[in-house]
Amino acid sequence: MHLERTKSVLEESLGMEYYSCHFEGSGGRLRQVPEDFVVEEITPEGVIMGEETRSLDRGEGAYTLALLKKKSRDLIPAINAIAKRLRASVSFAGIKDRRAVTYQLISVHAPAQQKDMPQGIEGISLRVLGRSKYPVEPGDLKGNRFTITIRSIQDGPLPQISDCWLLNYFGHQRFGTARPNTHKIGRLLIKRDYEGAVREFLAEPYPTEPAASRAARESLKSGWDLLKSIREFPPGLAYERHLMARLIRGQLSYEMALKALPATILRLFIDSYQSYLFNRALSLRAEEAISRRIGIGDYVSPMDLWGSPSRPIRCDSSNEERLRRMVSSGKAVVMMRVVGSRGVATTVEGDAYLSIMEEEGISQSDFRSILGMSFEGTLRPTLVRPIDFSSSIMEDDLNHGMRKAAVKFSLPKACYATVVLRELMRPEDPLSAGY
Repeated sequence: MHLERTKSVLEESLGMEYYSCHFEGSGGRLRQVPEDFVVEEITPEGVIMGEETRSLDRGEGAYTLALLKKKSRDLIPAINAIAKRLRASVSFAGIKDRRAVTYQLISVHAPAQQKDMPQGIEGISLRVLGRSKYPVEPGDLKGNRFTITIRSIQDGPLPQISDCWLLNYFGHQRFGTARPNTHKIGRLLIKRDYEGAVREFLAEPYPTEPAASRAARESLKSGWDLLKSIREFPPGLAYERHLMARLIRGQLSYEMALKALPATILRLFIDSYQSYLFNRALSLRAEEAISRRIGIGDYVSPMDLWGSPSRPIRCDSSNEERLRRMVSSGKAVVMMRVVGSRGVATTVEGDAYLSIMEEEGISQSDFRSILGMSFEGTLRPTLVRPIDFSSSIMEDDLNHGMRKAAVKFSLPKACYATVVLRELMRPEDPLSAGY
């Protein structure tokens, strides 16, 4: 691994401090049109959910399996719209990008045929695939395949990244795109600064958000007139308007008003802060050249053919040498905890987290019982490698005189395509580059 420091101020602020390989970046832009970013979910059986998928059956049962294709739609509102039309619960395995064309498996808790599938929901199409005894559960996927167009690239060949191990950062969209502040709200919640969290959520303007939203937030920040601002905030800022309404009508404390937001939104804020801490700890571990080094107390996971980690093994004196060989040969990967209320190993991982948490002014006990929720933390691979990476360069049909690159690769679940793309493109301003 040949570390190079990022030139992006945004990436530095998100803990994504390094590139993993020595490349000249291609430059370019993502997502000029939605079809430039295609995501196809890979099921636990290894079936790729895509335009050609016609059937998937898991035995007779109470659940209908369907292929959901969405274009330029957030997943949760799309799922809610489908559930409302069908009057049945709908579940899914993983959240997919909004600014993309995505394919994924969903389950409907009702018997349904193709004629029963709702029609006319903007940006959504559904195809019945089969039946199942069980619903699709969160995390019930092997990974995702990405087909991505990078437009207006520089002259020269595209870097070949297929043999590179990359630092497995949480990607840019984890923290928000137009407003990269979900981790900041999470930090304030962890510190029980509920007023600060509300003000950051409602009234902190960002230059990259739409002008109408930015103006409304600036007005609220300058005068904190909720009655005026609830009329000025665009309808699309539904959660912000809902929170303001609770503060106006109920004369609630900031803590109680926050509890009126959906638990999924509140959990997103804390998850984002945990992701930020992980990114910082991973960068620190990489600085010290120990992202692939293991010690007593570390966890190591063997990997399957898809690059997915299996059951973690705790390193001790009896298996240390064997695990070192597995990691060195690329058959296993060092894991690192996403910090939460559960203990961090007293190893290099623990040393990294302790120094960062001291700087942040928090402790692990702060992750217990936040707005009625607790966050224990999980294990995450420190490195990732794109599977079946391929690329080609051609004339850019949308930008005269320029070239574009078409890249295709797969990643295990919970890994971010933008982590691969940033290595290829090296953007100084990820947001203007379409991240």
